[in-house]
Amino acid sequence: MLGRWVAVHMARSSAFLVLAMLALIATACGDKTGGDPCAGRAGAAGTREISLESGGIGRSFTLIVPQSALGGHPVPLVLVFHGVISNGQMIEAVTGFPDKAAEEGFITAAGDGVGQSWNAGVCCNPAEQQGIDDVGFTRAMVAAIEAEYCVDPARVYATGFSNGSAMVFRLACEASDLFAAFAPVGGSLALFPCTPEQPRPIDIINNVSDPIVPFALGPFSFDQFLRLNSCSDTRVSSQPASNASCQTAPDCAAGATTSLCAVEGLGHDWPGGSKDPDGAFNATDAVWDFFKAHPGG
Repeated sequence: MLGRWVAVHMARSSAFLVLAMLALIATACGDKTGGDPCAGRAGAAGTREISLESGGIGRSFTLIVPQSALGGHPVPLVLVFHGVISNGQMIEAVTGFPDKAAEEGFITAAGDGVGQSWNAGVCCNPAEQQGIDDVGFTRAMVAAIEAEYCVDPARVYATGFSNGSAMVFRLACEASDLFAAFAPVGGSLALFPCTPEQPRPIDIINNVSDPIVPFALGPFSFDQFLRLNSCSDTRVSSQPASNASCQTAPDCAAGATTSLCAVEGLGHDWPGGSKDPDGAFNATDAVWDFFKAHPGG
């Protein structure tokens, strides 16, 4: 009888220990089972210059976080890439993305290219000559922001102008795992071969009268991504403004909508930006609307 009592008691004790351990595990994993997805990430609102090391060299970027992006839930992150002879602060000011971010509740960041340039492939110097790993720097930027702020990893986007646009194309080729969609403005694909791991939506915007980036490079880039995104022959035409017309391929692999918009009456500038305040077509609004319509999955 004593031996039977001991066996039963030990079995009950073991069961209790197992249940206790399961309860502890459930508590520790609470963030994966309905807990706060933003726990431990309580960065403050404001504009900051952040420095980090990437590829063995010091790099920097401008981070702008509006109060509207601190609501305790995951928010989008938009990276904006400047052109040659520019920097992160300047492209934020030219595009007006900080105002759009405050209105819509997302975070925006703009890196500083080495020598005010990005290594986008066959462009541009001195970054291209020095073989700067700007894709690695981009990943480091996103990781630093995600460590401090509640970023939705399914809504990380990239846009940029001129050389920064070419950098966005490179990211579409080499960082499709990181971004949900892309919107290069006033630039061209400059990386060959371009081999994305997966299709991603892309909205290409080019100015018809651009004296720096010939408009023909817009349709060229569009054709490349129609192929890379495995789009059908279906095209939808639209005119979002009196000076802009777009062609969209809606039937592409994995929902990777592919568009090209042609903007009239503008040189080498961001449409609707600080140098084109009266422009009928506002690229910042168009880019954000495209991003909102294409969250990652």
